[in-house]
Amino acid sequence: MDTPGATDGCRTKPRLWVEKLWILDSLSAPQPLREVTLTQGLNLIVSPQSQESSGHGVGKTAFCQLLRFVLNDPQWSEGTSLKSELLQNSDLKKGAVAALVHIGEQRWTVLKPWQHQQQYKASRTADWQQLASNEVDNEFDLYQAALTETFVNALPIQQLPGSDQAIEWHHILAWCSRDQNARYQSYYQWRATGTGFSLPAKSPTVLLQILLGLVDDGKALQGLEAARQAVDVQKSKLKALREEPALLMTHVRRQLDRRLNTNTSVPFRSTDLFERTNLVDLARQRLSGYSVELEGLSGKLQDIENERQLEIEKRAPLNSAIDLVCNEIRQLEAIMAGNQQELERLINDAQSLQQQLPTRCDPGNRLLRDCDHVVQRVQLIQIDRNRQATEQKRNAEEIEKKLLPLNQRLKELEAAILPIDQKVSSLSQKMEEILHRKVGVIAAKELLQEAIEDYEHYENVFQGKEQTNDIHQAEIRLAELETTLGRCAVAYENVRSSVTERKKVISSIMNGIAKYLPMFRWGVFNSDDKFINRPFQLGPPQSTTYRVLEILAGDIACLLDSRNEGSLHPGLLIHDSPREAEMSEDMLWTLLNSVSSDDGQFFQYIVTTSTEAVEGYSEAVCLRLDSSSNSKLLFKQPLVAEQGELN
Repeated sequence: MDTPGATDGCRTKPRLWVEKLWILDSLSAPQPLREVTLTQGLNLIVSPQSQESSGHGVGKTAFCQLLRFVLNDPQWSEGTSLKSELLQNSDLKKGAVAALVHIGEQRWTVLKPWQHQQQYKASRTADWQQLASNEVDNEFDLYQAALTETFVNALPIQQLPGSDQAIEWHHILAWCSRDQNARYQSYYQWRATGTGFSLPAKSPTVLLQILLGLVDDGKALQGLEAARQAVDVQKSKLKALREEPALLMTHVRRQLDRRLNTNTSVPFRSTDLFERTNLVDLARQRLSGYSVELEGLSGKLQDIENERQLEIEKRAPLNSAIDLVCNEIRQLEAIMAGNQQELERLINDAQSLQQQLPTRCDPGNRLLRDCDHVVQRVQLIQIDRNRQATEQKRNAEEIEKKLLPLNQRLKELEAAILPIDQKVSSLSQKMEEILHRKVGVIAAKELLQEAIEDYEHYENVFQGKEQTNDIHQAEIRLAELETTLGRCAVAYENVRSSVTERKKVISSIMNGIAKYLPMFRWGVFNSDDKFINRPFQLGPPQSTTYRVLEILAGDIACLLDSRNEGSLHPGLLIHDSPREAEMSEDMLWTLLNSVSSDDGQFFQYIVTTSTEAVEGYSEAVCLRLDSSSNSKLLFKQPLVAEQGELN
């Protein structure tokens, strides 16, 4: 039988297949516990039901998990207790699984104990015994790199559009080896515990398109996803900007109610002729009151400042007179102490005090230069103090007599200036209080005015009468992004139209599979968005029970398409007990007819089933298990993990 949809330039062998699998009960064992030889094409793992065996709990699912283990699936044991049972089994806990794996043109022997990850080993030249005895260099890192290089780096893009998540080998393997526990509930449900996608609703669909060659270089799809994301983000920003005025109106309204001592029942402005109380009128009244109060405060402040200035002018000559008297007293004291340096300093100070003579003497209301007492004192300061000092030292009593009237004069001047100082201080305090009140009134007036203006502005924006610059710019930006999205959509559609032939090939294969199934007349593959949940379909439509059949047929169609150069499918497919997924025994063998052809060397299809192989499929059986004796179990002894969970 010719494979439907085959094109020129076809592959003749799988890009990935497993030739042998060995189960070891110990790394030092001379012989494997079990050896299974697999071939290219169809491989059956059967456990027929009989009086001695139920066909379940013999190790079929465990076999599939071991295949995934040697193919470097980090989730190989999730969903079952196989790994823990192996580690707890006294006969098997030091065991391992080994396999001969073909990756492209490379032939790898892989050895993986289930106890120590550090002992994972691989080689392109040695057998498993040499790996177990450490006779050759360990190339496990190169084995991992080969899987990535062959099946990930060969993809036109290595990051999933929309999430920028890096595509990893185990993502691809999950599609090629569905969990039995996933129960085929959805085409894109490959692992019962999840596949590790950051966008699980979208990423499997994109990965499928990439692997089926439906994405050119990925730039068009990445550009479209980026443009969609940008539009969505900008729409969210614009929505937030449009909702912001309403929130700000509520905030400003609360401020107005607090400042005007009102509540939400008072409207912002009058809506009819009979409605008297509203915030706008109340605010205008309050603002007018603030203006009147500010005018009164300014007038009062000016009056006090004028009065204070007069008092300061009255105090100035008294301060000058006090300074002169104090200077003369200190000169006499310096003479008595014999402090010539201090005396000279005071004489210089006295000369500077003469510059204040144009000011008035407060007690006589005369200019200081016309005051006989002041002039007399200045003349005394100007005499030769050196001569006076010599004379005064001879008669200290005479100096004491001169100090008495000076001290008396100082007391008179200080008594005269005290009430002026008190009045100036009192006036300064009043000015400070008025200034503080004035600042408070100005702030309240400005805040109230701003609140009214803000409310009116936000109200107009909310009602569409005005538009903020931010909203305007956001709308312009959204229009630009939507234009870009349109261009990206056109570019992506052009790319998709270029892969129409690939879709036709896969649909042709799907249609060929449908012809093997008596209740269906056609099959189709459609990757359009509206068919995202059912990319593979059989028709005419039947019971929903046959949705499982659609999923299996879709997997087989992709496997058969893997021979074509446009496909990036690894060419390996593992179906664990598909008949148990609500499909009849006859339906299983009818479906397998689509792959049991003579030219099936370009893929490896491994199927486990609890039914006996029908006529024509005996040569495809590579392992037969049953529970009639321990030697026929996969591990040649029962494991708890096999019961119920592993079929």
